[in-house]
Amino acid sequence: MKTLITAIALSAFMSSALVSGAAFASSCPMHVQKIDAALATSTAGDDVKAQAQALRDEGQALHEAGNHADSMAKLQEAEQLLGIAE
Repeated sequence: MKTLITAIALSAFMSSALVSGAAFASSCPMHVQKIDAALATSTAGDDVKAQAQALRDEGQALHEAGNHADSMAKLQEAEQLLGIAE
């Protein structure tokens, strides 16, 4: 009985981790779009825009490689540079 309860708890934990990971992964493209829109209208200096673009590109590549946590970190850095971070 104790083994069954442990197995059920572990299964529930793993399921929630997979669902939250998928939700996290799907937010990367929304942040890329947000950055793209901000870059198109930004009045920031060329050096700031270039740095934000590089971070955005790195975030996109990390997302495509399946590394969503690092992708979000890079995308959030770009958003901070552009003044659009939440």
